[in-house]
Amino acid sequence: MIPVFRPTSANARSLLSVSLSVLLVAGVMHGQVRRPRTAAGATQPDPAQVPGSLTLRVEGAVVTAEIRATPLQRVLEEIAARTGVIFEVSSELNPPVSISLYRADLQEAIQRIVGGSDSIFYFRRDAAGQSRISFVRVFFKGTRGRPPGLVHIGTGTPTKGGQDSIDTPDQALKALAESDKVETKEKAIEALVAAKGDVAVQALIKVLNDPATEIQVAAIEGLARLGARSALPQILPALKHFHPAVRQSAVEAVALLGSSQNVQDVRALAQDKDGAVAAAAEMAIRKLSSEARVP
Repeated sequence: MIPVFRPTSANARSLLSVSLSVLLVAGVMHGQVRRPRTAAGATQPDPAQVPGSLTLRVEGAVVTAEIRATPLQRVLEEIAARTGVIFEVSSELNPPVSISLYRADLQEAIQRIVGGSDSIFYFRRDAAGQSRISFVRVFFKGTRGRPPGLVHIGTGTPTKGGQDSIDTPDQALKALAESDKVETKEKAIEALVAAKGDVAVQALIKVLNDPATEIQVAAIEGLARLGARSALPQILPALKHFHPAVRQSAVEAVALLGSSQNVQDVRALAQDKDGAVAAAAEMAIRKLSSEARVP
């Protein structure tokens, strides 16, 4: 369900007509306005005179950070690089930020980081159909209309993600298509399974024939976790794979996604030379057969 645009101050309401025009032109889906948390008129220390430190990690839409005396715009640059969010900020708005965050929702994290200012959030649908923040306006409390000097931070695409980190479904799809690293692809599969949806299912089906057995196993297990019964025809050939880990994963997936009609598909594997595969097949046969007897 998409939230409704809700101004929370009289001054923010004056931005509504401007914001609506932005929504229509940019195709942005919705926004929210948040009241600042500190008093107006506070003196902003010169960021250049304050030594700062910034450690920030983004996992999906969750932020963990340790920020000390770092200029606001520098913090927003880091968030933009890791999430693809674009920020529009008054050029004069750059106070030092000191805050600790632990697994905070991305929107909450941004609100807390820009705490002394008003902010408006805009959202879009990503490749997995999830609503995600795409654009944030940050401005002085009580500002009417657009300030004369503006800075735009971010490109709209994540440019940083730690060591092969996969933070969004878009990054996951890109990693599966371009990366040759098994670990990176495994992280991408995890991100897609967490995102759910038909896009995730189709992406995992595509990598069922990946040359790395680890990726085939991860894809089969991911489809089983997603309950993707539509992928069963593509999983069945893996029952004859040369690697026992792939065969075992396929048997377990058939047990979860299949029906009594699939007993014949796994029956031969009860005699598999690999003990784990044979045991998984026997369990699958019992499970699928018992479901056939349920009225």
